[in-house]
Amino acid sequence: MESITWIDQIVVPVFILWFVGIILVLFRKDLEILWKLSFLFLFVVYLILFGKEWSNALDRLEANPGWEIRSYIYGLGKAIFYFLFILWPITMIRLYYTGSKELAKHTASLLVTITILYWMLFWLYFQFMNEVDQFFDGRFQEWFIR
Repeated sequence: MESITWIDQIVVPVFILWFVGIILVLFRKDLEILWKLSFLFLFVVYLILFGKEWSNALDRLEANPGWEIRSYIYGLGKAIFYFLFILWPITMIRLYYTGSKELAKHTASLLVTITILYWMLFWLYFQFMNEVDQFFDGRFQEWFIR
């Protein structure tokens, strides 16, 4: 199996999220057309910038869907870790400057909850790493054998 980067691992799930977000934004009635076009433009730019990774990921998905979906799951775990690492200091600065006490409380509690949930899932994975890896390398792969 070829070595792939974490960007290669998450490009398809991220673009699926982008696509869902674009669809939802396009159907929102109270959003001006300029914003909708801006979001669509950003999506197209990212699709062009990551076109090679997108194409390679789709080729890998077609060739071996089990391994590619497994790769998405592992890659998203890493991406969430780095995302939280970057998001926390930005959020704390934003909390300091927010004008709404309720928004600050809600944002802080939401981010703490998400982080603790992620850490718990990571701890569970770490405790049962061999079993999880065996599942993804064995039975999970069998579901995709043609």
